[in-house]
Amino acid sequence: MPLSVLQRRYRGPRGSATFTAQRPPSVWGQATFFAHRPVPLTGHATFRASRPTPAPQAGSPLLEYTLEVSGLPGEVLRAEYRHGGQYEELTATVGGLWPLEMPSVLVHLKAEAGGVLLGELPQRLFDGLAQEPELDTAEATTTFTFRNSFDHLLRGIRLGELIPWKLAPTPDPCLRVRQRVNISQLVTQTLRDHVDFFFVLEDDPLVSSSWVEGRVDFSTLNITPQALWDATYGALGMVLHVQPRGQGLQLVGRWPQPTEEVTGGARIDADWRLTELPQRQWWQTPTRLTVRGADHVTELTPALLLEWVGEDDPAYPEVMRAVLPTQEWYDEPAPNGTTTVYRGFNKLNGQLTRQVEFTVGDVFVKETIDGKPKSKLFRDVATGYKSTETHYDPDCPARPVYQRVETRSWAYPYHVTLGTFQVLGPGIIRPLTVGEEAESGVTTTTYRYSPQGHLAAETTTGPVLMSVQQENAEAEADERGPIERREAVMRTVTQTWAYLGGGRWQHTPGTSGQTLVPVYDKDTGEAVRTVAVTRSTPDAPRVTDQAPPSYDCKPFCGVLRDVLDPTGLVLHSGDAGLGEERDVNVPFLDPAALERVGRKLLSSEWHRLVTSFSVPFPLGYLPGTWLEDGRVQELTIALEEGEATSTVTCARLDTTLLAPSAAGVEPWRADPNSGRAIMLAGRANGARARVVTGWDPATNQPLVDDALIVFRTGFPPGAGDELDWQLIRGRREATNAR
Repeated sequence: MPLSVLQRRYRGPRGSATFTAQRPPSVWGQATFFAHRPVPLTGHATFRASRPTPAPQAGSPLLEYTLEVSGLPGEVLRAEYRHGGQYEELTATVGGLWPLEMPSVLVHLKAEAGGVLLGELPQRLFDGLAQEPELDTAEATTTFTFRNSFDHLLRGIRLGELIPWKLAPTPDPCLRVRQRVNISQLVTQTLRDHVDFFFVLEDDPLVSSSWVEGRVDFSTLNITPQALWDATYGALGMVLHVQPRGQGLQLVGRWPQPTEEVTGGARIDADWRLTELPQRQWWQTPTRLTVRGADHVTELTPALLLEWVGEDDPAYPEVMRAVLPTQEWYDEPAPNGTTTVYRGFNKLNGQLTRQVEFTVGDVFVKETIDGKPKSKLFRDVATGYKSTETHYDPDCPARPVYQRVETRSWAYPYHVTLGTFQVLGPGIIRPLTVGEEAESGVTTTTYRYSPQGHLAAETTTGPVLMSVQQENAEAEADERGPIERREAVMRTVTQTWAYLGGGRWQHTPGTSGQTLVPVYDKDTGEAVRTVAVTRSTPDAPRVTDQAPPSYDCKPFCGVLRDVLDPTGLVLHSGDAGLGEERDVNVPFLDPAALERVGRKLLSSEWHRLVTSFSVPFPLGYLPGTWLEDGRVQELTIALEEGEATSTVTCARLDTTLLAPSAAGVEPWRADPNSGRAIMLAGRANGARARVVTGWDPATNQPLVDDALIVFRTGFPPGAGDELDWQLIRGRREATNAR
């Protein structure tokens, strides 16, 4: 392949570096770029940057160029190679008008002095036009602009859903084992699968961060690889750059600015430099940098909630009864005059399965015996008893399907023989003093639900006492027998609901069963007995917007809720901070990585020294390469009239005032005017609550305050509920509860 070779003698200064521009040395002879048609390229080579450039030797060294730009349709008049990180670009102007040409161009630039390699841009292939050829009819030239990048893949591909629980949610409603997706692995694999198989991350601040089913969610459906990057590493300020790999490209994820101090690196001797412009950039360093991460998750179990409440809280027993899933207890007796009510309860798997309630009191009896009024007082005898058992749907533990209610009552005539009735729990075991049993019965209720989950029908069936009897009822009081049940009938009460649409329901109640009617003797006209007659008395259906009950079918999972506490930290730049404060919110960043990532973010915006210099030969130091002047940000090589001039821009941290590692760290403080809290226990005017005031990165734990939140509305939240609050006139007031 023909090459263009130019020789000239370098007449630059000797000794110390200079910061002023110099006139390029004169060139002996003339160089010509040869045009070549595209040729097929094979093989693969790993890109290596140029070696350190030697200093000019005594006596004018002979400078030899190898400048090849081949594949264009006409003679190359001038060209420029530029690499700014995100893509590499070639602009070439050739003689002639070539509006329809779409060439592939091969570029190889090299310079030597005295047989020593000064700099080299290894062979680069450009086969993608960034725009149509630009014609200059007056000069009869055509300018071609080429660009090598992954933009067409990064922005032109639409991803499918890559989050597993979006495709197959975990069937366990309790999510005891949650699906997780490591962000680093998903982003890396996606870019390798769809953009560049050789994609690498120079630094990985999200190596320990994950999306978690039911907590930290995300979806990749119908977004581009670039959008995936922007939503993850891009949220931290990282960028996607390209670097040569053989004659092609490799995609690299990196920080746009240096984030660490690096010593050494290739050295470009000052005597070769035509221009040099150092510049300090200070004003971008924020005074304070606040970094917010993913919420800290605490699984609020009943045991943990009770620990937060504390046994010394007066509401502790009530909270314990409300949150413990399985237990028996009884309420403190509730006296009312001479009558006292006792109640016992049993909970199983979070549902109330049995309840007993009975009353004990004094019964005062007055009767006339032998024509004389008599009275008697029975103290502490049972006056009523009710026991309720409820069975629940095993497929929907909160939904009742059957209920049994047993009731008993006793009569206390003047001459009564007192007996004993044993109450056997729940929560209470006690013998009761009772009179003559007047009534006992069992009422049952069954529930039927629609396929949509709401209550469709409710049927209650139970006995109704209609009459009692007594042996020797007309004898003297001391000769009468006990009062016994004589006749009882069964009664059924029904309710049905039907959805009419538009939020309207048809509710149809009704009552049916038996009733007793007297039978009269036709001859005497006297009632001689009673007979049971069936009767149905349905109520008229009515349309209402009141929906029937429906239930959450999630089983009791042992966790009341996930408590999500915000996390963050604040970095102080001290005297080095000259810019505006910055807030960065990364809702998926592992809280344990807050300080490490925060310092990276601060370093990327720290004081830096940016140096631009030019040399009279091609260089191969591309963005990301470390030189003695810092990390290369941009490389431009201009080719014109047989000369090559490289301009390099480097940046490095400037620690003249302070280093980023010296920045102070303090806890993040939450907004004092509003927030979220977990209710611990009720109070007369509100609730005692756990209020999060910030996050301590030193302990990796939230900062909490035990505070009172006032209720202005009548909603009745319970222990463990989440409250939203606002500071109003110096008091925290709840705005809602859920």
